[in-house]
Amino acid sequence: MNAEVYSVTYRVPLTDAQQARLDRKWPDGDPFISYEKMASLLEPLPVDDLYWSHHTGQYVYFTVRGDELESTVAEVIARLETKLGKA
Repeated sequence: MNAEVYSVTYRVPLTDAQQARLDRKWPDGDPFISYEKMASLLEPLPVDDLYWSHHTGQYVYFTVRGDELESTVAEVIARLETKLGKA
């Protein structure tokens, strides 16, 4: 019996400017960039558990599934940089 890596959770550090973009709110208090918006930005990539919070530091967390972990992570980072700005 052999075990294979199928999913890995990653933590990507954010710059102050990137964190500020994620922290922006509409006048009614709703986040300007919602989890749903970010999840749709990453579709159809095999990414789950997308999360960020000022309570966890300046990081975005996500889990990548499948056989192409490295290329998927590279694509996630590219899409996040497009949305939030480059580090």
